[in-house]
Amino acid sequence: MENKNPLARPWYEWIGWLIWLAALILFLQSALASRIELEPRAALISWIIVIVLLVFAAIVWGMRLARKG
Repeated sequence: MENKNPLARPWYEWIGWLIWLAALILFLQSALASRIELEPRAALISWIIVIVLLVFAAIVWGMRLARKG
């Protein structure tokens, strides 16, 4: 019988997602702070990194769903 518990993942996968979440929060905070401080270039770079991190997560999530079939 297959284990259908979505929380049943290896420990290193949880650490990877925690690192991803920390990076996302860090760059999101940086983007917002740069926007408030009227630094458009720094804000743009931070927003691009946030978008890349979100796209990365969507790709990983999609690959996981495709693997499950």
